[in-house]
Amino acid sequence: DEVAFHTLDARLAKLLIDSGAVSINRTHQQIADELGTAREVVSRQLKRFELKGWISMGRGQVEIQDREKLMELVSA
Repeated sequence: DEVAFHTLDARLAKLLIDSGAVSINRTHQQIADELGTAREVVSRQLKRFELKGWISMGRGQVEIQDREKLMELVSA
């Protein structure tokens, strides 16, 4: 099962990329539910992605800024 073999950061990056959009309209809770983890964990990881410049966040929205970096994380 994919959930068991990938780190949360890679699973989160994959979810964002697989959405197929630049702007993802989901709350942190919705993302956490999809990944089977706690909202706080997702919020922390999204903040890390934002600090690296890979995404930007708004209310109920995540916007991909650097798809290549997210893809590198998924394939690592």
